Order: sequence, then C-alpha cells, then structure tokens
Amino acid sequence: MKRSLKRWLMPLLRYGLCLVAIAYLVHAVSWYDTVALRGVPGERYRLLEERTGDDGTLREVVILRDGQRQTIPSDQIAFIEGSDIPDIRYGIRGVVSRMNAGRALLAILIFLPVPLLQSIRLVWMLAIQDVKLSYWNAIKFSYAGNFFNFALPGTTGGDVIKAYYITRFTHRKTEAVTTVFLDRAVGLSGLMILASVTFLFAWNRIQWEPAYRNSLAGGLALIWCGLAVGAIFVFSKRLRHFIKLPELAEKLPASDQILRIGRATVAIRHHKALVALSLLNTLVLQLIVVIAAYVMSRALGMRGDFTLYFIFVPLGFLIGAIPISPPQAVGVMEAAYIKFFTLGGLNHASAAVAFALANRLTQLAWALPGVLVPLLGAHLPSKAELQTFERSPDDETTVAAEAGAPSSPPPS
Repeated sequence: MKRSLKRWLMPLLRYGLCLVAIAYLVHAVSWYDTVALRGVPGERYRLLEERTGDDGTLREVVILRDGQRQTIPSDQIAFIEGSDIPDIRYGIRGVVSRMNAGRALLAILIFLPVPLLQSIRLVWMLAIQDVKLSYWNAIKFSYAGNFFNFALPGTTGGDVIKAYYITRFTHRKTEAVTTVFLDRAVGLSGLMILASVTFLFAWNRIQWEPAYRNSLAGGLALIWCGLAVGAIFVFSKRLRHFIKLPELAEKLPASDQILRIGRATVAIRHHKALVALSLLNTLVLQLIVVIAAYVMSRALGMRGDFTLYFIFVPLGFLIGAIPISPPQAVGVMEAAYIKFFTLGGLNHASAAVAFALANRLTQLAWALPGVLVPLLGAHLPSKAELQTFERSPDDETTVAAEAGAPSSPPPS
C-alpha cells in the first residue's frame, strides 16, 4: 500500500505544481497589450496603437474603451508605482509581433557550440571510469539526449536514454550510467558558479531591494552548503568510513551495484585534472547559453543590464532541474522569469514569459537533430566497434583478475 501511494504521490505533486504554475501565468499574463489610465484605478484598457513624436517619446495611445476607439494623450497614462515608466503591459501577441527576427536568429546561432561542448565533456567524464567513447558517438548521444529531454516527461528523461545508448558500447555499464548523472551534476555546478560569481559582482552595481537581494543571497548560500556537504562525502574517505557508509551499503539489496556506483562516484577525486577541465568546459558552455539568451532578450525588446541575465538565466535552468518540478519545468520556469525580470517594472510579465519560451525554442532547435539517432539506428555500435567490444573484458571481475587484484575491491 505504501509503495503504491509513493508511486502516485510524486507524479501528483509534480503535475499539481505544473497546474498551479500555469494558473499563475494565466492570471499574470495577457494575450493583448493593455494600458492603465490616471484617475481610473483598477481598470485596464486594450492598447491598439502607440504613437510617438519625432524624438521617439510616447505622444499618445489609441485604446479600446466601451467598444470604441479612443485617442488618449500620454499625460493621461498612469505610471507604474514607484517609477516614471508608463503602465503599459505588453501581451504575448504584442511582444512576439515586435520581436527582431534578425537578433532572434543570431541568438539561435550563438547556441550552436553548446551540444558540441556537452559531447566533449561527456567523453572526458567517461574517461574517468575507463569507459572509451569516440567524440562522434558522444555527439550523437548528446543530441539524442537533448531531444528526449523534450520528448519524454521530466527533466532527466534524455539522460536515461543517453546512458542506455552508452551502455551498448561498454561492459562497465554501472559506471557508464553513473557518469551520465555525474556529468549533469558538473553541469549544474557550472550554473551555480556562473550565477553566484555574477551575483557577487553585481552586489552594489544593481539597485536591488535589500530584502530581495538578501533572500537571493540566502538561497544561493543554502544551495552551496548542500553542494559542499555532498563534496565532502565524495572526497573524504575518512568521513565515509567513520560513519560506516561502505558497511551499510553492503547490507542493502543490490549491494554490488550500489558499491560500484559508490566507487564510480568517488573515482573523480583521483582525476582532478579531468574534473577541472570538465568544469571549465561547463563554464564556457553556460557562458554561451547566457549570451544567446541575452541576445534573445534584446530581440524581444527587454530591458535590463547584462548582469541580470547572467544571474537569473542560470537560476532559471537550476529551477528547471529540481526533481519535483513539472515536465520540462513548464510554468515554473516562466513564473520564475516573471519574478526575476519584472523587478521595479523593468519588463512586463508577458515579455518575461515570451523570453522563457524563446529560450526553450532555442534549445529545441538544436535538439531536433537528435531524433535522427534512433531513427537511423546510429545509436548502435558499428561492426568494427562490436568486434572490439566483444574482445574486451566482459566485466570488472575479469579486469581485476587480469591485474592480479581482488575481484571486489573495498570502496574508498
């Protein structure tokens, strides 16, 4: 009964969160442009046209009021509270119609190196486990994984498919699967580093509300504390043995697999150079992602210093990676972008949502080639690769025996 309840509880929580987020978006975002007028509190009118003077300043607007078109001078338009910005909220339709197509295309092209850098990092991470994968196969599996991240529920469905493909090329299947998820952990660490460093840089350079800045700093500090605790367990052999973690693992079901996962995880401490290179790769990769997103924001006419995007775009991806978030973080990431990019009336909610959707479309554009991998059978080993694979040792017991070592070395 408990197992059945647990099986249904997590999907209900995730899809329930998705519905709440979508309901919030429906409330916060409109399809059409609207404007608020002075002396008419609580009322918004559909904006049909904006008219500017020769100097580019807003001169008057045309609205739909009581079913009729009316021209309203700019001095009758209300301001956003606490600012001198006219209270005009652009709907999704208006934001998209004003989008600069050239800049949007440039943003998509800037994203091009990202899957290639992911592939290089995957090869390096697999090398830590003595799993050899060619760069060409890594590229195919990275594209396939990115595609299935969109095609399957959740945010890790593509990782599962990628791990499955890699196991077709090695006998060290447990280590290969573990590495795929360690690779994702390195990617998320890169997001945290980029967001945190930029946040510290912008500490006194952005007009933050003190309470908002402090709460954001507290959230980042909490995540870093969690990462630090995890790193201590990975890199401290003494601590793991002090709490008798290996002995506990041996008593659990499927203990052999658990111990192999543990050994695969702690193996990264013996390959610090490869880990450092992988992390550097991630920082370059995430930098490209944020630059592409920043260019896309300009294509949509959004405002804000580049530092805001270097903080909040990575945080948006981190939010999307939380295990309990809805499939592809639908609604949740958009809601987060509304919170991030509308501070002080900087941008409108519709622009923030359009920005989130545009970033998704950019990722999808470079994930679509991944559909060719399963369709063309490119995920299977070639005849030559299969022959090499069959001549290799069939499991870690054989590898250990050839080296004259015990078949099941104690985890360290």
